[in-house]
Amino acid sequence: MVYTAANQSLAMLEMLVQDQPLRARYLMIEARIPSGATIDRVSVNDLPSDWRELGARDKLQRIGAEWARRRSAAVLAVPSAIVPAESNYLLNPLHPDFKRIKIGKPGAVETDLRLIKP
Repeated sequence: MVYTAANQSLAMLEMLVQDQPLRARYLMIEARIPSGATIDRVSVNDLPSDWRELGARDKLQRIGAEWARRRSAAVLAVPSAIVPAESNYLLNPLHPDFKRIKIGKPGAVETDLRLIKP
């Protein structure tokens, strides 16, 4: 499973909440989903009531694992716990359509250190 964000700013927010304060060296790699590709979607209403809490991680991982096993699409759009109106995308490399997703070259991530200032 490949975990992605809809855009660079959401990816940065996701990294900030996962790794404080950005101890790792990150790269951005663009992935372009081809037009006409099937994208399965999970709405906030499909998620457990505590989906934005760390304790829900196992429940959410089970939802993603079940989707991956079904192989109904190469892409699953899920709400971001940080910005629920925006989406993160799970990519399933085991789905036949995954090879249609265009993967770009790695690029540097520039971080404004004001984001991690105490």
